[in-house]
Amino acid sequence: METETRALLDAFSRQRILVIGDVMLDRFIWGSVSRISPEAPVPVVEVQRESFYPGGAANVARNLTPFQAGVDLIGLIGDDDNGRLLRQVLNDNGIGVDHLLEIEGFTTISKTRVVARHQQVVRIDRERKTRPTAEQIGRLTDELCKVAPELDGLVIEDYGKGLITQELVDEVCAIAREANVKVTVDPNPKNP
Repeated sequence: METETRALLDAFSRQRILVIGDVMLDRFIWGSVSRISPEAPVPVVEVQRESFYPGGAANVARNLTPFQAGVDLIGLIGDDDNGRLLRQVLNDNGIGVDHLLEIEGFTTISKTRVVARHQQVVRIDRERKTRPTAEQIGRLTDELCKVAPELDGLVIEDYGKGLITQELVDEVCAIAREANVKVTVDPNPKNP
């Protein structure tokens, strides 16, 4: 059994996988609480450190990297500080970022969690509320067409933030079928 597992992991390490979906930046603010604010009945968190991680579809890509597969990511980020930070975090985690599309005026999705005494105090979400334009989707599928012949697998990750639509899934699957690439879809239950 151990030999079979090693052989499977070895084979996986030679694969090139692309994740396409709603990418996010997860930020954790770690601190301690020793008092309540005089302005409102809420805890005052004294910040001790911050951590940044790939979130959403970017986290799925990160979860594939320990298997030593080549992992790339397609998604939309803004021309903002969170987009630049997410690109750096992805680079640091060995995830290909050449196919991320930076959109002017777009807000990079981020989830900030404030944690004190091992408990989440609050979560602050920053995200867009509109679907990408046809031009942006066209750019995204153009990127997929460029890389598809080199892929062994493709994961479509839907976190319900607007990027993944049935039309996009159909187009991505058609491109993958043409390139003989296996596709896995992780749908969002709120996005039939």
